[in-house]
Amino acid sequence: MAHRIHIAVLDTDVPCQTVYAQRGLYSSQFRTLLQSAAKRVNANAELQLQNGPLAVHISAFDAVGGSLPPLECLRSTPRSPADSKAGGPFSPIDAILITGSASSAYDLDPWIRELESFIQIVHTEFPLIKMFGSCFGHQIIAQALLSGSHEKNGAEVGVHPTFHVEHSALGFELGIQAITLEQSFTAHFPMLAQHTSPMSPFRIQLIHGDIVVPTPAAKAAALVSGQGNIPLPPGWMNIGRSAVCDIQGLYYPGRILTYQGHFEFDVWSNRALCIEFGRRGNWPTESVQRYIEQIERTLVPGAEDDDDAKCAAEVVLLFFAGEDNSDVVRKSSGLGLGLGSLVAPNGMLTPPLE
Repeated sequence: MAHRIHIAVLDTDVPCQTVYAQRGLYSSQFRTLLQSAAKRVNANAELQLQNGPLAVHISAFDAVGGSLPPLECLRSTPRSPADSKAGGPFSPIDAILITGSASSAYDLDPWIRELESFIQIVHTEFPLIKMFGSCFGHQIIAQALLSGSHEKNGAEVGVHPTFHVEHSALGFELGIQAITLEQSFTAHFPMLAQHTSPMSPFRIQLIHGDIVVPTPAAKAAALVSGQGNIPLPPGWMNIGRSAVCDIQGLYYPGRILTYQGHFEFDVWSNRALCIEFGRRGNWPTESVQRYIEQIERTLVPGAEDDDDAKCAAEVVLLFFAGEDNSDVVRKSSGLGLGLGSLVAPNGMLTPPLE
């Protein structure tokens, strides 16, 4: 019997017209890529999954329009093997995926504040729900859970006020940038440990101007105490860092996974987004051209999409399936990088609609 996973994808933006006409909404793109990842994982004879082959069902929600999954639709009790509808459209939601957006997590738009509150409630009251965020999704999860406090049953619940989201002083990070993954993270996903190293870093597309960083108060306290890097709260870990972004994602085993980068698009769509973003932002022509060169950067001359996007998608799927906390994902040398040409991810920071 298949292990069916019901994922609620929260659309927090609409692709620019060129990408939308070819690929649809971001929720549709995630559905296609995660279902493809399930086929690859299921076809890998070396990978023994603890709950059988994986299947994915996606329900889409328009977060900008105020449409969020009803709390009563979230899984609150462990799934039953006898539930024939498990993972289907009428079953409880097992996981939440938050897309990228042109908006910033620190904007005061009502829908952003509502989404932040929703993340806090889900994390506090629904421990069986896993959450993944891409770019803006990464940042809004960090802001909701690591930068303040919220209420539960009328009482304030403290959340470590150590990190927040701000615009990067170094500007935008676009295209393929080398990401050095933390061993504490890759230990949960052996395919990453086998295929990446400081000499062979993780490579996925990026397009973002905001970053998750320590708060000024946390920096000051660390300076006074003589600490080096400001630690994340217990249980949390940074997945890795690039030259200009020290937190390329967050991971709390069994609960939270985020990427600053993306596996959602290929080189074509990231190029289209960059051009449109540059047009609306009046970027200098030379800057747009430099960014496009970074988007098209490959290890194999003449080959597009030779990055780690498929592997990144498979990691997200295994996280949703609860395979990150087991030792059964141990023979995975063929996963992702060894299964055909890779589909490039993309920066998700799309130009604002006009």
